[in-house]
Amino acid sequence: MGHGIGESGVLTPAHWVDCAAVGMADMTELQALERRLGEIVVAGGTDAPQRICEACVAALPVDRAALTLMSGADRQQPLWASDTVARALDELQFSLGEGPCVEAFVGRRPVLVPDLTETGDDRWPMFAAAARRTPVRALFVLPLQAGAITIGVLDLYRDTPGMLKPDELCGALRAADAAMWTLLGLEENATNHGEADGHGPTSVDGQQPGSELHRLEVYQATGMILEQMQVTAEVALSALRANAFANDRTILEVARDVVARRLRFDKEKP
Repeated sequence: MGHGIGESGVLTPAHWVDCAAVGMADMTELQALERRLGEIVVAGGTDAPQRICEACVAALPVDRAALTLMSGADRQQPLWASDTVARALDELQFSLGEGPCVEAFVGRRPVLVPDLTETGDDRWPMFAAAARRTPVRALFVLPLQAGAITIGVLDLYRDTPGMLKPDELCGALRAADAAMWTLLGLEENATNHGEADGHGPTSVDGQQPGSELHRLEVYQATGMILEQMQVTAEVALSALRANAFANDRTILEVARDVVARRLRFDKEKP
């Protein structure tokens, strides 16, 4: 499958990278990153977002990285940012309600911007102007998704313009996958492991990141139910809630049964 990017800087399904087609030297580097990401997924832990971001900065031609949970364009939970610039850019987008992070989440596809100075102000009028006042000159935002469920974004920033090479984009996509499955595997009672410099996980609206991570299991269960029932995500979530109510259980308990394949919703097709 060929690699390409539309004029808007959005990577479409027709443009997904064929990782097997990149050079052997590039594949060696890519495989090393994949091994590191695999180790992070297996190890898990509440510092996994930090380790994934650090692995990206170490292995890919990017200078900054951030991971953010999202349940809507205006509802987000910052998990980790590599520095104050990455954090400020993420917070700016969510406060403005526009930018590549919001676009990637809502559109459910990567948004790749190789040169911020060439991005038209009509696309993100307020964000683009503010972003140009930072050292960042290129950004690559990848949605964290499984099936029909999207739970957040991985943001990669660099201070020099230029598109990621095919193997580098493969590595970024692998990192987004690793982030998705790592977050789904986090324990419900995850604690805040933020560092004193403030770049680690932060609280939003008085809640620690761990207090919302159990929702990821609900999202994963919803995705499985919509496939079983062949319905929309909204209908699948309603079915999950209805089952929990009818059986006097919490929605999290039912979701865990669905994820563990102890409960199916095939017989409830509309």
